[in-house]
Amino acid sequence: MTRSGQRGGSQGVEAAVAPPVPASALVDPIIDAKLHPPQPHPDWVARPRLLQELDEAVPRPVVLIAAPAGFGKTTLITQWLADDRVPATAAWVSLDARDDDPDRLLTHVSLALELAGCRPPEQVAASGTPRGDDALAGVVADLLHALDAFGHELVLVLDDFHVLQDPACHRQVELLIQHLPRNAHLVISTRADPGLRLGRLRAAGRLGELRAADLAFTPDEAASMLSAEHAHVSDQALYDLVERTEGWAAGLYLAALSMSRRADPDEFVREIHGANRFIGDYLSEEVLAAHSPDVREFIKEVSILEQFSAPLCDSVTGKSGSVTILRDLERTNLFLVPLDESRTWYRFHHLLASVARSELEFESPERVPLLHSRAANWFQGHGLVDEAVTHSLASGSTHEAGRLVQANWLNYVADGAGATVQGWLQALGPAFEDPLTRVPAAWMAALSGDAEGLEAHLSALEELGSVGPLADGTRSVEAAICLIRGLFGYDGPTVMARCVRRALELETDGRSPFYSIAQLAAGHLAYVEGDLDEAVSMLTMSAQNDAAPAIIRMLALSCWSWAAEELGHQQLSMALAVEAMGIVEAHRLGTTLQSSLAYTALGRAQTASGDLRAAEITIEKGLALRRRNPAQGPWGNIHHLIAAARLAAASGELLMAQHLADEAWQGIRRFPDGMESMAERLHAVEGQIRATRGDLEWEREPLTDRELEILRLLQGSLSLGEIARELYISSNTVKTHAKAVYRKLHASSRAEAVRIARSRLLV
Repeated sequence: MTRSGQRGGSQGVEAAVAPPVPASALVDPIIDAKLHPPQPHPDWVARPRLLQELDEAVPRPVVLIAAPAGFGKTTLITQWLADDRVPATAAWVSLDARDDDPDRLLTHVSLALELAGCRPPEQVAASGTPRGDDALAGVVADLLHALDAFGHELVLVLDDFHVLQDPACHRQVELLIQHLPRNAHLVISTRADPGLRLGRLRAAGRLGELRAADLAFTPDEAASMLSAEHAHVSDQALYDLVERTEGWAAGLYLAALSMSRRADPDEFVREIHGANRFIGDYLSEEVLAAHSPDVREFIKEVSILEQFSAPLCDSVTGKSGSVTILRDLERTNLFLVPLDESRTWYRFHHLLASVARSELEFESPERVPLLHSRAANWFQGHGLVDEAVTHSLASGSTHEAGRLVQANWLNYVADGAGATVQGWLQALGPAFEDPLTRVPAAWMAALSGDAEGLEAHLSALEELGSVGPLADGTRSVEAAICLIRGLFGYDGPTVMARCVRRALELETDGRSPFYSIAQLAAGHLAYVEGDLDEAVSMLTMSAQNDAAPAIIRMLALSCWSWAAEELGHQQLSMALAVEAMGIVEAHRLGTTLQSSLAYTALGRAQTASGDLRAAEITIEKGLALRRRNPAQGPWGNIHHLIAAARLAAASGELLMAQHLADEAWQGIRRFPDGMESMAERLHAVEGQIRATRGDLEWEREPLTDRELEILRLLQGSLSLGEIARELYISSNTVKTHAKAVYRKLHASSRAEAVRIARSRLLV
């Protein structure tokens, strides 16, 4: 490759509850800056030999650029992508410590691909709850499909890969690497070799590598850097400088800045001993000390921020004028890195930031919590909750961090950022300073299928009584408990009924999203109990409530569709299901487990209308989604399995229909009371199976014992000749019997004969 740069189900048990927010509200400027490479700087030294090496390496599926900090890894990739001759499209993710979560990592990769024009399926970047390995593997599969469908050459850059320590992140990247299509290439920039199976890639010729020895500056390149900074030394001093810095780009650059202000640059080179000490001493004594006290203090205080803008700096430092300081710093040196074309967001060079933070913590340790607290307040005021939580924790205010989690977890879950909420809860620690933090913890346990953890949280909350209202908008702790038990239904219909009634009594404000959630829980309960008119009444109110989050409206529409279909309103059922699926697509909810209920609704409506092929595709998508996390409550599985069994029976796949029905029975029989109507629904499916089997038995010409014997052997891999030897008969006799089997089953091939036989329970 050459370079180129209004209507009312619910699944009850696991519905997510947060009001939706636009994607742009969570894909904030800080995240957006992560998805673009740095802007090339006119003073960067041209390094054509390295660009050529990248040219030669990138045709391999994976390119690893591994070297310590300050060797110019990011700069090199940026220069390469900016070259006009590079025909590949680039997708870029600048990783940070918070990406050490596989769900967040894949979400950012998905967003980067979308920005590059390679649009993954709508559901890739959304997950209402943290996803296990199987679910994440499905997301990776969707990303791979998008890459393959993109068709053009694409380079995905994962910069600062060393921040990823979670083995689950490595597993998903491994999976991505294993199946990369020919048009896609992965470039990994890292300070240390990642936890990937590099040896296997290297042995297979699928890995290109550039390391510190490759990135080290040659004397000619070092001379270009010195010249750009108006520093000039003798040839011998130049070679000594390269040797003593070992070609380390950061060390050379700092030396160039220093020499440009010295009368005898050669003497300075002779004074350098040890690059690591030199870099720290230089940054501390010359870079920081070279500025006025006000600017020096500004750099140290702002160093607590990973990324910053002028208004944020004003807030953190408590002084105005940050915009002028930032412009001066950008103009006079390269330690300030702009992160967007508008020069709104910046970061310091990692090395400078590290030294500045160290000095701040040594000189003014008592000031650090105050600076983090100011940062938290600014981020909170600008709707950047994730950063606000991070800085609240850094300031030592776990109480404030907990309050932020309580107030904002709903929006994040509804927008597919459940993993972020889990990260907040883990950062708060097991002993919550504020007991009310257990409310979002209980919701997350319910959503992730942690029944034991859920019960522990609910038991602790029950001791608090009717405390409220809560920061997330719930009327009280009691209301939260009733909503969770009534909606998720881990304890079965009897407990659901008691909790739903109490939730309806408590959540009476129609402007609250929890009002619509209570209506949803009540509508689902009525459907489970077989009271279809009551179900439609409650679900209509939930679906048509303007305060209802999108995901709640989707669930209400889905369950309403089931009820309408059972009431004989086929056209309405289809319209409701289509509307529910429209919400799934519009709000990128396709990988949330809750969205499987919309697939259930549409599949049921398609089955009822006789469009069995479309129903098969729809039901299979929903079933695959549910089985990625089967632990997440009983109800969604039961509803979907019954719909899948009905479809299989209608399609003549009787063996499959019975298997699905048996699996549904396992869920129904968990609860001894309140499941009569659900059992009736499943009995009806089994009656359909028996009736279809009887019709087929009546219509077909019976097979002889010898034909049945041969039919069983046709299921395997034996040839007709091998079947003949197995039965001690001639090949011609086997062929004759096989033809009779095909004729009697109305099959045109061996595979079709086996499929029909299995559907009729003949084998």
